[in-house]
Amino acid sequence: MSDEEDDETWKVRRSSIRTLTSVVEATKHDPSNLWTQQYSWRKNSDQKMTVAGALVNRFKERDENCRVDNIECFTRLLSYTVSAASAGILVLASPSCSNGALSTTTVDLSSKVSSAIVKACEHQLSAKKAGERSKSSAIALLSTLCHAPGGIGGSDQITSVFKHVKTILSSTDDSVSRRGVVASTKALKLESLRLVRVMLSCKNHDAVHMKNSLITNLLPELCMKYDWYKVIAEALRVMEEIPQLIILGSATEEEQKSVANALFVSIEPNLAEHDIDQEIKECALSAIASLVSLLHTSLTDDQINRVFQLLLERLKNDTTRIAAIKTLSLIADAAQKSDALDLTPIMSASLEQLSSMLRQSHRGLKQNALECLDRLVLCLGEESDADMDDGLFDSVLGDLGRMISPTDLHLCSLGCSASTSILKARPSTGPLIESQVLPASLVLSSSPLLQEKALESLLRLFEQMVLSDAISFDVLYASLVKEITESASKSSKQVISNVAESIAQIAVANTPSKQKSVVQGTIKEIDLTGENIQLTQLHLLVTGNIGRKVSLSSMPGVTDKLKELYDLSFDSSSEDIKHSAALALGRASVGSMDTFLPDILTALEESTGKKQYLLLSSLREVIHCYREAKAGGNDLSSNIPLILPHLEKNCENETEGVRTMVAECFGSLVCSEPSSVLPLLLKLAANEGENRARIKWTVGNAVKFAIGGRIDPNELAPHMPTFVLLLQEEDLEVKNVALLMVYSAVHHTPQLVAGIMKEQILPTINELAQLNMERKVDLGPFKHTVDDALPLRKAALSIVATCLEKCPSCIDISTFMPVLVKAMAD
Repeated sequence: MSDEEDDETWKVRRSSIRTLTSVVEATKHDPSNLWTQQYSWRKNSDQKMTVAGALVNRFKERDENCRVDNIECFTRLLSYTVSAASAGILVLASPSCSNGALSTTTVDLSSKVSSAIVKACEHQLSAKKAGERSKSSAIALLSTLCHAPGGIGGSDQITSVFKHVKTILSSTDDSVSRRGVVASTKALKLESLRLVRVMLSCKNHDAVHMKNSLITNLLPELCMKYDWYKVIAEALRVMEEIPQLIILGSATEEEQKSVANALFVSIEPNLAEHDIDQEIKECALSAIASLVSLLHTSLTDDQINRVFQLLLERLKNDTTRIAAIKTLSLIADAAQKSDALDLTPIMSASLEQLSSMLRQSHRGLKQNALECLDRLVLCLGEESDADMDDGLFDSVLGDLGRMISPTDLHLCSLGCSASTSILKARPSTGPLIESQVLPASLVLSSSPLLQEKALESLLRLFEQMVLSDAISFDVLYASLVKEITESASKSSKQVISNVAESIAQIAVANTPSKQKSVVQGTIKEIDLTGENIQLTQLHLLVTGNIGRKVSLSSMPGVTDKLKELYDLSFDSSSEDIKHSAALALGRASVGSMDTFLPDILTALEESTGKKQYLLLSSLREVIHCYREAKAGGNDLSSNIPLILPHLEKNCENETEGVRTMVAECFGSLVCSEPSSVLPLLLKLAANEGENRARIKWTVGNAVKFAIGGRIDPNELAPHMPTFVLLLQEEDLEVKNVALLMVYSAVHHTPQLVAGIMKEQILPTINELAQLNMERKVDLGPFKHTVDDALPLRKAALSIVATCLEKCPSCIDISTFMPVLVKAMAD
């Protein structure tokens, strides 16, 4: 072949690679065919190969442009494959995992492809004629391979890669004369360090092999001094990962001391230098945090004190204070777990700095300062300076009290948590908590905005106040009740619920005798005929919340009185009292399952109408609470055979609200006990009786609630083809519920329907997206046009829109385009 002909062939090869790159991009959501489907290697030849295999074979490409494009194309394919495996679309085989029930395709990288990739990349890194671009592409490919099962391989592969990286890091810029090549060498060092960081941080390699290879081959080069600030910062990021690897790799005491000393000597100058790049300062702080947190026992006292001194300097500096706060937080976490790490030398100065930061306007600074303060105060020793309580904590708690406000619930949650930690670590701050924090906490408890993490933090704060005797139970109880009784306006349901949870939390923090007296006193306060409906709601919810945390059946006479009160409340003229009684009954059943649940089921059998709905609300609350807390020793699974017949009976109830409540109960139960509930749902889905439309409507809603409740996909997936048949029902409401069920599956867990989308779901979706059922309604003076199929069309199009985002490979665009055109004219 002549030189001229050779010059022409590389263009063809490069065009082919670019075409394959487009194919990879087009199949990025499900690239399994590129790994499994074989194509003829040459025309009229029996030899076949996959796309992935062909790309790997062409790593030996002689033209660098083609070689780089080829490696980058394969890197992109590997990256998309790892992403698809994370989404559950395919399975990457490894020795530690097997093909699950949901997998449609298994790609085996570890035994067939990984070794070839590593060999080819090593060849590029060691070849003298290989350009910088080829080496950079090979390093990027190895970084991507680290995220696949098995990573880059075993001890031999790890050692080999580290040796190549060592060669790159050891090369000096003086050996290269051209300016452009010098810049490339710096960039290559940066890429090499990023590869090492990925290898150290990912969990797909054996930690012992990684540790041995690192100490033997690469540690001195990582601790070298570099010129370029980006390389220095990346080297510090690598050092941040090393202590964790040393611990996981079961290093000997001598190895730990050697590594810790080498890291300290390398990090300390960057931590102490002021006239240095900001990125280097932050990376040095992160690296020293990892070193001190994990290897503090291998550092000398002088080294630890030097770190503390530099950390305080960085804490006082405006440009590094946030990074220093994060470093101090990590060290404080380690100090809580280890007595060998004593933060006493910097405790007072650190708290002073953090307290001053709480008064700054920078929200991010306040957030980090609160998180650090929460962790740092737990490191306070019993013999700390006694003056700290009266002086410093007075200022700190004053700042925390101002943070506890419903205007910013995240900072509010952090403020409550920090106050709890201070009170736990130093109970002597009780009077300061009462004067500085309690007023703001009571105002917060009556805010309708209070919810989730902020509410949980407030509950822990109230509980700690009682446990530490900062405030007596009776005083706190009266203050909380006063927030409802003396409110200038009517309190919302959310406020009453929050205050009830607060009272229950502080009641449970007391002794059993005190808990009993509180419950008995609350029962006496319940006045179903009184005018203060909100106070009655509060007391009802308090009894239920206490019963959720402790067993009321251990309190003689209490359960019988509560059953009578709950039953009378169901007949109250106030809907709010009825609703509160239903919730209270369900929550009280959690701690005393054998006492309350049989009565709920018996009453459900005998009741109709509104009371039946309330009892189902109680049953739903039992199931929800049990699922959240697993109810300690009260196992709901033994009662499921008693519950299911009642739910099955009410599946065909003519009241939609009752059926919705039944569906919610089924949905929660199926998430907790799928093996017991799914067979019944399948049976109901196949029902062909007189009321089959109502029953199937309930089943569809139940599956929808189960998917939204995060049921295990492996349990539900085998049965989805049966539930999807609800789309074929004639009743429009059943069709609509089935569409919402599919939408929930696509949105929350696409792999549930990915395998059946094209064959079972899309044909019906396309049909329903075009369905038109207009009818004229005669209203006397005029006629109104009603389209009964409008909700179906909206739901069908919503499913397709979500599919395009979650699982686009499931959509047949050519088939859907005519449907879309017609929908746009709707």
